[in-house]
Amino acid sequence: MPNDIISLTEFKNDASGWIERVQSQPPVVLTQNGRGRAVVLSLEAYRQIELEMALMARLVAAKDDLAAGRTKSTAEVFTAARQRLAVRSKHAKRQGT
Repeated sequence: MPNDIISLTEFKNDASGWIERVQSQPPVVLTQNGRGRAVVLSLEAYRQIELEMALMARLVAAKDDLAAGRTKSTAEVFTAARQRLAVRSKHAKRQGT
């Protein structure tokens, strides 16, 4: 996935054009004084990265829970869920809904 690498000056000279381009291509790396300084990408790509990072964080937490023995069997999870649903159902009946 090759990225465009352009100077900040080049980006500023045609910012709206570059914004259009990143809607359908990989991110653009901006350089300043010959060194990478920033990345420009579409909002859609940014949101996708956020979702993937959140998923990765949950997977790491799950792996840590597994290593620490903080697990429950499927039967325990479903039993607890059924109990919570029964309590909610009773509460709803008392409320008249």
